[in-house]
Amino acid sequence: MVGVTTTALGSLGAHPASDWAGWERRGLAAPSGQGNGHATRYRDDAELLAGAGVRHVRVVVDWARVQPTAGACDGAALEAERDRLSALVACGVTPWVALHHLAQPGWFVDEGGFGDDRARGRHWPRFVDEVAQAVGDLVGGWFPIVDPVGWAANGHLWGVAPPGRRDPETFAKMARASWMAWRDAWRELRGPHPVVTAVQLGPVHAADQTIDATKRARSWDGITWGTLVSALRDGVISVPGLADVEVPGLRDSCDAVGVIYRGGVELGATGAPVDWPAQARQPWLEGLSDTLHRLAEVLPDRPIMIAEHGVGTDDDEWRTELLRSTADQLLELRADGVPLTGWFHRCAFDGYEPRAAASWGLFDRDRNPRPSLEAFSELTKAVG
Repeated sequence: MVGVTTTALGSLGAHPASDWAGWERRGLAAPSGQGNGHATRYRDDAELLAGAGVRHVRVVVDWARVQPTAGACDGAALEAERDRLSALVACGVTPWVALHHLAQPGWFVDEGGFGDDRARGRHWPRFVDEVAQAVGDLVGGWFPIVDPVGWAANGHLWGVAPPGRRDPETFAKMARASWMAWRDAWRELRGPHPVVTAVQLGPVHAADQTIDATKRARSWDGITWGTLVSALRDGVISVPGLADVEVPGLRDSCDAVGVIYRGGVELGATGAPVDWPAQARQPWLEGLSDTLHRLAEVLPDRPIMIAEHGVGTDDDEWRTELLRSTADQLLELRADGVPLTGWFHRCAFDGYEPRAAASWGLFDRDRNPRPSLEAFSELTKAVG
């Protein structure tokens, strides 16, 4: 199964009720405006994707847009989401729905957000259920939370996203809370459509042989790989620095393990990950094979998807080369027995990008196809 991704921020822009809109108003991110204008072009966009041979697309239902105030859904917003998904289905494109990615309602954050057990338990499952009831008949599957550890780190460890904190202890608690939220979402969504993770994984490398560098690398490997494995193998949320928590239902809370792959990382002196190997073009393709082989070993018999894989670049020749090399890599992985069931390219159309101005789309913002679209079509035919 081959697909593409979109995001709510990239396609629609930040809703005024979201924490990301507040981040923009503080001047900490460029204004997202209306994204790439998808709100008024979604029918044409669906036809364009179908015409390019796309059969699956990951979309994000924006929580703040659907629930701009606590306790009630905006019926018109839910209907708009259904119209958007229906346009895809009418063109033969299957939507896979994500429910949390980058932004969340400001009112939810004010009540404590995911880190507050009461706020999370009261509001998050209701939102998930409302969306499932409204559009569940249209979806091919669910990605409830996209890059939970990355989201927690950006907002609570490195301070580059809302709420802009740099607190390792809070980060650890939010990483743990995101797994609790995952389990809660799965309880609402389990049924006929697969529920898939979207966790960022890759090779983790120590900057040098010093004790500090080794410790930093081991810690990051633990927060990414370790929490995933303990959750889905043992049913335990095990976050470095916090006590382990056994969570009922967690072990069985996904139908496939979805991986976001952006390359290898090395932990610098500040503890923040940087691209590794430094001399390699990212995403480092050899590391994709290492990552999926390792995943198949630590979670045997679990279907695997590549939930997001692409490159932000203005060099479309590199995107083309990456897509063609990826096709070969996917075929090799399947031949090696890796239970790979799907691959999603980031992304369909250029849109608003919170932290990078580089282009990610197979189409530009004006919906002009890039030459790399041909390589995507070749990949689809080769592995789909």
